[in-house]
Amino acid sequence: MRFFSTRRSTALSTNTVVAGLWCCKAWRTLPSRKSHVPTTGHTRCNNGQGYPQALISKDGRFSGGSMSLSAADQPRAIALPRARLTHHGLAFSKSTLEQALSLGAFLLEIPQGVDLNPGFELCRNFYQPRLDTLDRMRGHREHAHPRSKLGYEDRPNQVEQLQIESHLWHEYFALPVTQLLEAMKILTVQVLRHLFEASKVRKEHWATITGATLDETSLCYTTLNHYRACVRGTLGIVEHTDSGFITLIAADQPGFEILHKGVWQAVALEPRCFIVNLGDAYQILTAHLPLPGRAVLHRVIETRPSAQAPDRSSFTVYMGPDFDMDLYQYNPSGALDRYQSFRAFSVQKAQGMGYAFHSRV
Repeated sequence: MRFFSTRRSTALSTNTVVAGLWCCKAWRTLPSRKSHVPTTGHTRCNNGQGYPQALISKDGRFSGGSMSLSAADQPRAIALPRARLTHHGLAFSKSTLEQALSLGAFLLEIPQGVDLNPGFELCRNFYQPRLDTLDRMRGHREHAHPRSKLGYEDRPNQVEQLQIESHLWHEYFALPVTQLLEAMKILTVQVLRHLFEASKVRKEHWATITGATLDETSLCYTTLNHYRACVRGTLGIVEHTDSGFITLIAADQPGFEILHKGVWQAVALEPRCFIVNLGDAYQILTAHLPLPGRAVLHRVIETRPSAQAPDRSSFTVYMGPDFDMDLYQYNPSGALDRYQSFRAFSVQKAQGMGYAFHSRV
């Protein structure tokens, strides 16, 4: 067991449910990824950073080039580093924090007392017609979610998706779902703190980098995914990197893959574990630091559950800067520099992937 020790921090307790950690900035949406994915033959790989026909270096700069990988190939399996959150930091078993940062992904043990069932129940019902006016599990496909800049969207692959900002969870979701997502939010920000400290992100820069405090990031939302088994001949969700700092993922079936050393590798579904992904904002920020983190390119393959099983479901908690903020990067001398506006970066990324930037932003 290897411990990464940081300043004193309280890990998520078994019964922790905290309300009122609402983000106070103006809310923006990540762009929907509407790139067209071929249904046969070779699926174009987004070069390890989410940009087709362009390569991005570890510090976020674009350069020419492209690559292709076969979506039909049987992927190799990869054992992600596995950690748990303790009062002393992140404790890794049979691996190291350095390996986790290099991969851009790792497993995180789910604390005792955190029940994922309300989240999966919502995933399996949010697209269904509402039963009555009090039904918060269903009816989200038709709901306009007027206070959200995100909401429901059909994706071009198997997935249909609902995204809601954390300050609106209590308004649109049932109490058990809100309590679960709040617990995941606390866990996510605690993990992000420890990762920042591991990468030597200075504490006095946190508010500038994240737009919030040591307990928040400027933009936090959940993404709920229903993978439609009736849609065939396409990926579950197209390959991409997340744009923010960190994403915490819960899934009920296999199918999640990451690109590692140019090869798609299947991630085994571990009972009682979240998957943690690092995103573009983290990679850009830490590129020149002693322990940089990589934004992991990932996808979900076409899912075909058995007749007895429900369609695949997953839900996440995402944390990142707001779109009216700047991205930052430590230069080789250790000074913190403005890198690019997050909006400009996101528009450039959208253009590279072939979709329109979100109209509400």
